[in-house]
Amino acid sequence: MKRDRGLTLIELVVAMAIFALIAVMGLQALTGAMRSRDRMVEIDTNTAELGLAVSLLRADLGALVPMLFHPPGETPRSALHLDAPGRVLSLSLAGQPALPPEPGPGLRRVEWRFDPGAGTLSRAAWPALYPVPSATTAPAMPVLTDITSWAIRSHWPDLGWLPGTTGGPPREAPDPTGSDTDGGRSAIPESYSSTLPEAVELTLESRRFGQIVLVESLK
Repeated sequence: MKRDRGLTLIELVVAMAIFALIAVMGLQALTGAMRSRDRMVEIDTNTAELGLAVSLLRADLGALVPMLFHPPGETPRSALHLDAPGRVLSLSLAGQPALPPEPGPGLRRVEWRFDPGAGTLSRAAWPALYPVPSATTAPAMPVLTDITSWAIRSHWPDLGWLPGTTGGPPREAPDPTGSDTDGGRSAIPESYSSTLPEAVELTLESRRFGQIVLVESLK
């Protein structure tokens, strides 16, 4: 009768080496899968931030109305206004949900602010166009980060694309008369302005996404 022979030392070492090689390969595959998952989560987060910023910009430009803004203690500003340094873009909006505690038709003023030091694009809103108590301004909320620069152009009839948001001197429509029965518009002085471009182009330079160009028609 033949007796079974056990493993030799060499066979045991070879088996252990093969097992170690398979374990290392499995660990590398698991590590790669985890890194890929983390990268996908990071991309998804970054894309969600960019998508939110673009959606908000499009929604604000789509809700733009030709109504002047009356900031506290200052002269009225046009419906679409870019400050002299080119860092604050202001828009008069209507049709969006009203912000508490001010009920109403959703008339508000939105400011998009670019901070070159922090590299952020933030958004703030006033709950009214007139009158506007200084205490009602909302704090600016960061919307997009890692922005290195932005540029704004507007398209005007017979002029084409021009830097900024103005294409000539402001033109204000006559004030509403007392015969207006809606009870709200007639109480707002100098509230209408016909100075609006046909389209607006915003170009953002981002460290993560490169150049982002947003063109929105206002007609």
